[in-house]
Amino acid sequence: MAEALMQAIAPLESAPLIRQSLALVCWPRVVGEQAAKASRAEMIRNGVLFVRTRSSTWSQELVLHKHKLLQKLARLLGPGVVTDIVFRAQGVDGEDPSFPEEEPTAEELRQVVLTDEEQELLRARQAALESIPNLRVRQAISHRLEMEARLYHWRLERGWKACKKCQVLHKTPHALCPLCRLEEP
Repeated sequence: MAEALMQAIAPLESAPLIRQSLALVCWPRVVGEQAAKASRAEMIRNGVLFVRTRSSTWSQELVLHKHKLLQKLARLLGPGVVTDIVFRAQGVDGEDPSFPEEEPTAEELRQVVLTDEEQELLRARQAALESIPNLRVRQAISHRLEMEARLYHWRLERGWKACKKCQVLHKTPHALCPLCRLEEP
C-alpha cells in the first residue's frame, strides 16, 4: 500500500510535502513499539524531523541510533525526504505550553464551516489529485486535505496564529513560530 501511495503522489506538485508529512505517521513503525511509547514525531521542516522524547535519556538513546533511523525513513519515504532528526527531551505525556495539545473532537471538526477563500484553496488542492489513478488513494488524500483545512480554521478561531515567515500555526505571543525564531540572528 505504501508503495502504491508513493507512486500515486509522485506526479503531484505537493508530493515532497506529502512525503515529508508521512514521516510523522511512519515514526512508530521506524523506531519500534518501545521507543514509540517514549517519543513522538511532532513536525518536519525543511527535511528535519523534530521528535519529542520522554527524557534526556531517551533522546540520547535515539541519537545513538539516528543514522539507522534515517536509513529506515529513506527506505520508506525515499532518499532525502528526511535529512536530519532533532530530539527534544520535553516529555511525551505532559503538556508543554510552547507546544499546545489542544485538539478538536471529530464532531467539532465536522461542524467547521470554511470561508470562501479556504474552500477555493481546498478545491484547488483536491483538483491536483485528479492525476492519481487509484480512486481509493485519491479519496483518502482528498479527505485528509479537507480535515487539515478544517483543523487550520478551527485553530485560527481559537487564538492560534500563522507564523509571519512560514505560515505554520502556533500559539505563542510572538509573530514567528518557535522554529523561525531559532533561525533569527
